[in-house]
Amino acid sequence: MKYLFEIITVIALILFTGVFLYTDTIVQASGEEGWGGTDGVGSEMVEELGYEPWIDNSDYTFTPPSGEIESCLFALQAVFGGLLIGWIFGSWATERRIKKNPN
Repeated sequence: MKYLFEIITVIALILFTGVFLYTDTIVQASGEEGWGGTDGVGSEMVEELGYEPWIDNSDYTFTPPSGEIESCLFALQAVFGGLLIGWIFGSWATERRIKKNPN
């Protein structure tokens, strides 16, 4: 029972992967895109209610020239967000360590 936590973790990962792959094959077999975001669903619901926008923002909206650039910008945003969160948690941990051991 020395490695009980590790065994449970591996089993949980295998089960999660299996459930994900199973649901993914069901979604692909149905022919519908099941991984759409809430942005599209929300905007469709608002448009069904008869909402008309006040301002046309198409002149001010940045549209990347290709999907690769869009993916790159998203990845950069994720990197900077991760660095910021890591820096904050690192600062908190260092602050706690200094308060605990002032030497």
